Amino acid sequence: MKNISIVFVLLLSSATVFGQLSNSKAVNSFENLPKERVYVHHNESLLFSGEYLRYKVHCIDKSTKAASDISKIAYVSLIDSNGKAVFTHKVRLSKGSGYGDFFIPTSVPTGSYKLLGYSEWMKNFEVSGFFQTDMHIINPYQVTTESHLEPKKDSLQEAIDARMLSVSNSASIENKAVKSAFLDLSLDKSVVGKREKVTVSISTDNLASRGGDYTISVRKLDSISSPERISSLSFYNSYVVKGTNTMTPGDKIAHLPELRGEVISGSIMDKESKQPIEGQRISLSLPGDKYLLKVATSDINGRFKFITKREYDNVNAALQILSDDWDKYEVVLDSPDLNIEVTDFSDFKLSKKMNAYILEKSIQNQIENAFREKRSDAILPAEHLAPYYREFEVNYDLDDYTRFNSLQETIVEVVDQVSVRRLNNGERVFEIRPAEGFTDLSMLPMVFVDGLFLKRHEDFMDYSAKKVMSISFSRDKVMLGSQAFQGVLFFKTIEGGFYDDFYAPHIKNVELFKPQPRKTYFTQEYSEKGEDDRIPDFRHQLLWNPMLNISDGQKEVIFYTSDVTGDYELVIEGFTSNGNPVSAKERFSVK
Repeated sequence: MKNISIVFVLLLSSATVFGQLSNSKAVNSFENLPKERVYVHHNESLLFSGEYLRYKVHCIDKSTKAASDISKIAYVSLIDSNGKAVFTHKVRLSKGSGYGDFFIPTSVPTGSYKLLGYSEWMKNFEVSGFFQTDMHIINPYQVTTESHLEPKKDSLQEAIDARMLSVSNSASIENKAVKSAFLDLSLDKSVVGKREKVTVSISTDNLASRGGDYTISVRKLDSISSPERISSLSFYNSYVVKGTNTMTPGDKIAHLPELRGEVISGSIMDKESKQPIEGQRISLSLPGDKYLLKVATSDINGRFKFITKREYDNVNAALQILSDDWDKYEVVLDSPDLNIEVTDFSDFKLSKKMNAYILEKSIQNQIENAFREKRSDAILPAEHLAPYYREFEVNYDLDDYTRFNSLQETIVEVVDQVSVRRLNNGERVFEIRPAEGFTDLSMLPMVFVDGLFLKRHEDFMDYSAKKVMSISFSRDKVMLGSQAFQGVLFFKTIEGGFYDDFYAPHIKNVELFKPQPRKTYFTQEYSEKGEDDRIPDFRHQLLWNPMLNISDGQKEVIFYTSDVTGDYELVIEGFTSNGNPVSAKERFSVK
């Protein structure tokens, strides 16, 4: 048999994507939506290979100046000077905010980069509205290109530069605090010892401030100069206040806002003529314990989209065209790549006088990564309410019954209200008798094996029944999208990994571009028992909490310093519940 061809492409042109809108009325329904702006608070603008870029995303409604309830997904990209994406992350938004992180691998060269933040809705408007900030990365494990090396200097000039660097470092010890009108911030001490506890007191009497959304970060200040990070206040003044709040006559809607959740989209076309196919049903199956199934129908332009509000842990998924002539079609999935020109990268030069610092920090990063298991972040499992098709009325644990070799024998001898029928083409199908009325022979059940949806039941008929743990089913009719099913039949195997080893030519595996997982970020603690005394501690990032909650008006945050001496900066960024920007900073020294 022929295979469905799964092709990943760049974002379709505006004219093609515009085809997602079925008529002019749909276009008009979005014309009154306000514009959005995305702010990305990140932990550092100069990072080494082996470190984490951590970030918090805020999506702002330009009309209300508060958190946007339009987009449920935001995007964060790191772009190199050649316009190529180092990464693009999809971030699920809750009340207008979300967070994520990226580990800088050794494959990313030393250079100047841009960090971008945007939503799908923002792609319809001016690129200048995208959040953009400069980032520098140092990779000591690759040869640095000449363009990022300072020209050689004579010994006298090197001595002058060294003196100036020393004076600059001494001046940085001064406490350059930034106060906020909405939060009071204070540290219990300005000079701290190694592995010592530090207490941060945060307070506010303002109700809007109590209901705000904030991130707190504590990180060592680098000896090497780095691009200035954009504060929430600077962002507000530059991105939110300025410009129009709604569409202008010249704006065209080419990208639909992700109003209801994450959108996984693509198109279906005829393999030979390359013409779009209208009215073709296609399914997206996410196997596993918390399996999901989506069914979509292509429009006049062959476009389809799956919308999921639910979190999921799956990365691998399966696409199936729900017709017998599936081999005539080609499926093209949209790519997340951003097709815009990014310019004005900041100048970035490394000099000989930085060698000692780069070597020291690289060694510290290597030691930290060697003990990463001791300080790893906790990934939170996906949470969502089980869809109705995962609720079963009847369950058969096959260990409670006589074991038969074949599934067909097992169904006949053990499972009541379920049968196997042979079609005119010779293929076998499962049937579930409805709770009321007569069986509709044209309507088959929805069949899952370890969460994988199987359109073609014959693919599973010869599977050994001795490998099946249980059979569950429900008898009610199920509608999913425009597809109707007579009940749901679920097989759970003993090993639980049916999807990993299963192959069928009409089922194609795809790797999903899934949103960043929710995490609980590691916080180091030291006890009097000295349990961690023998583990090296070269953390430069002492604290990162993207979900700082001060709803009670008073908050104490505790963190511990590491073995790395020097100057540190505590930063709080975010927005009050009515949209006022909050930016506060304090510095302290570790000696």
